[in-house]
Amino acid sequence: MALNRRSFLTFAAGGVAGTLFTPVIWKSIDDTAIWTQNWPWIPRLEYGPRAYAATTCKLCPAGCGLNIRTAGGRPVAAEGRTDHPLSQGGICPLGAAAVQLLYAPARIKGPMQKQADGTHQPISWDQAEALLKEKLAEQNGKKDAVVCVSGDENGTINELFSALLGGLGSDGCFLMPGEQIVASKILREGSIGYDLENADFVLVFGADLLDGWGTAVRNKKAYGAAHPMGEEASAEYVYVGPTQNVTGGAADQWVSIAPGMEGVLALGVAYHLLQGGMTAPQAHDFFAYRNFVINRYTPEYVERLTGVAPEQVAELARKLRSANKPLIIPGSTIAQGGGVFNFAAALSLNMLFDNVNSAGGIQVLPDLPTVVSGAKEPAQVRAKDLVAYVQGVAEGKVSKPAVCLVYEANPLFALPLPDVTAQAFDGTYLVSFSTFYDETAAQADLLLPTPTFIERFDDVQTPYGSGFASYSLTRPAIRQPIFDTKPTGDVLLAVAKALGIDLGFASFDKVLEAKVAVLSELEGFFTDKVQPWEARAGKAPAAASGNLWRTISRGAVWASITEPFPTAMQLGSTIISQTAPPDAEDWTFPVSLAAMDSRTYGSRHIAIPPFCLPLLGEQEIQGDVFYVWMNSATARSYGLQAEDRVTLTGPNGSCLAKVRIFEGVGRNMVAAPLGFGHTAWDKFSRNKGDNIYKVLTVRTEPGSNLAVWADSRVRIAKA
Repeated sequence: MALNRRSFLTFAAGGVAGTLFTPVIWKSIDDTAIWTQNWPWIPRLEYGPRAYAATTCKLCPAGCGLNIRTAGGRPVAAEGRTDHPLSQGGICPLGAAAVQLLYAPARIKGPMQKQADGTHQPISWDQAEALLKEKLAEQNGKKDAVVCVSGDENGTINELFSALLGGLGSDGCFLMPGEQIVASKILREGSIGYDLENADFVLVFGADLLDGWGTAVRNKKAYGAAHPMGEEASAEYVYVGPTQNVTGGAADQWVSIAPGMEGVLALGVAYHLLQGGMTAPQAHDFFAYRNFVINRYTPEYVERLTGVAPEQVAELARKLRSANKPLIIPGSTIAQGGGVFNFAAALSLNMLFDNVNSAGGIQVLPDLPTVVSGAKEPAQVRAKDLVAYVQGVAEGKVSKPAVCLVYEANPLFALPLPDVTAQAFDGTYLVSFSTFYDETAAQADLLLPTPTFIERFDDVQTPYGSGFASYSLTRPAIRQPIFDTKPTGDVLLAVAKALGIDLGFASFDKVLEAKVAVLSELEGFFTDKVQPWEARAGKAPAAASGNLWRTISRGAVWASITEPFPTAMQLGSTIISQTAPPDAEDWTFPVSLAAMDSRTYGSRHIAIPPFCLPLLGEQEIQGDVFYVWMNSATARSYGLQAEDRVTLTGPNGSCLAKVRIFEGVGRNMVAAPLGFGHTAWDKFSRNKGDNIYKVLTVRTEPGSNLAVWADSRVRIAKA
């Protein structure tokens, strides 16, 4: 996959009209069809009535709408839904692989128990739930002896986990890392969204908006609508980041900057805005912010740290002031591991323009009320730092948990420094609720496989980055699960009842019905006639009414643009000054590592699907060796050429790769994709490349105490 503007247009499925007219995508699909036709486990041509089931994808947190096409009652294809506001007919490579994953050989066929020799053997569900009850009962009442790691960052299932743990005396309910963890340090209640559709100038710091970040398919749709083929663009996009990834390649301007320097450049832009007379009298801390920025983030200082010329920084400030509806989006290139400083510094530009809760600006979005008795509020769960916890356990500073429940997550692969994670949980009774035999499941003592989202009811609440609050459901597109699986919500409720912990419901379906019922008490509407961004621009939707469960379970999307609570206007001067990074260079590890995430490479709990393998280019992987990218100047300085083998070494691990020369990578940086290097799963995903999580460096950010790794550095040497 080449990461430039031309390739973005050919690759973004459904993103722009040009997609349908380029031969590249058709060639890729043709290759995929030929390559996959001999796999014995894929569904064959089915005869019988054809139907569609409207649902919501759960393979990543973006919450896209899918139509599952069935023939003779058997799912045969996943297609984009034009009526869903978070995808609008688009579909990412992962979503397109959803039906194939339903039948994938990596699926866990039923409950299993680990044996003395390390293998897993099948057991019955009665035996499995009895074992889980026994292990949990042994820890009942012991503070934080049981923890949970959830990979579902926006589902109601987390209420069941936190309530069950609370009943056992534990506060250890964690989410896998994501942007929402950083945002929770700024906004203690609700979440932050971005109204891309109504903005006319979008300045993105770090976040790969059009690929692996937030509501990526919806973001592509907004970008595509603002860049109609053959017409003048209605919005300008500027990307500030280390590589010409999908966002950098498609943006109207790319500003090269090392990972971790985004906040410095943001405050450099603020310097010019403030020197130009911009004020924010509505912000209580304006003068403290102004003094801090003017005194420290001078053009010379910003240029020394970022390499961006003062004229270029001043031009960004001018463009922002010239826009009618500027929007600034902070984030990490890998949508995880960023620090509060970079996030708060970029966010403060929005505050200067006073665009909070206005069309084209940032949005404060509500969390939906909890329905499970004893459940933690979503903000409380988001505020817990899993990586800091794991580091603390590994270093002996925090007590090792006796039992760890892992739901739709793969922490032994997808947390920075996976060996440290394995060390932290060594000796812990590990329970995996994974659908697939991933690295964590392979080490688990007990496997309790949950059905795929195509086989169960589940929900998606307001994905991070969305410009509006929303709620939608998944629903079974098949009468019975393919394998002997059981919805995790039902397992938790059954075990809680056996332990004498009343969670208030007999089944997870009833939990979801209760969640839908609370929507009737909120101000919201269905998106079939008016889209949320149209409502924010002034178009009046009709209030949602009628039988909400019936409507939403058939595919409707509930949305709201109501401001949930008054937002105190602050520029964040205190937290920005407390978290500002030191100026010192790390010469032990002199090269900035720009990790990349892409849905082509799967997600944090899904390995590269077999469907996506033919989409990988020759300079992404050859054989079992993957590629890292650097520009020609960086390669020359280390005596490297294209196709050379190279070792990337961090403080705690190393990776082997080949060199690809790509001028869309900043100087003295190396870009490397996440998602390769799996050792479990199946033969289609296993032993392809190396795991970049091994070379990431975790540091504690001063002022926030947040674990940070998006700005990792490495040494590179010819292998």
